[in-house]
Parts: sequence; structure tokens; C-alpha cells
Amino acid sequence: MAKVWALLLIVVSFLLVAPVIESGTSGSTQVFQAVGTADAGGGGG
Repeated sequence: MAKVWALLLIVVSFLLVAPVIESGTSGSTQVFQAVGTADAGGGGG
């Protein structure tokens, strides 16, 4: 159960931080999109 909460915390924190970084830098946006896409595609549960 702890792993579920840890993963949830990571996802939430990423969703909160991503827009800030994205608005600050335009170069890292592509990297975050790539990581997000890979994570969404590979994380089936």
C-alpha cells in the first residue's frame, strides 16, 4: 500500500511542478512530454 501512495505522491507532485517548469523553460518541455508519454504508455498498472 505504501508503494501506491508513493507513486501517487510522485504523480501529483509531477503534475504540480510540470506546468511551472514548462512555463519557465521551453527546451525542457519536449523532454517532459516524452517522459510523460512513455510513462503513460508503459504504466499499465
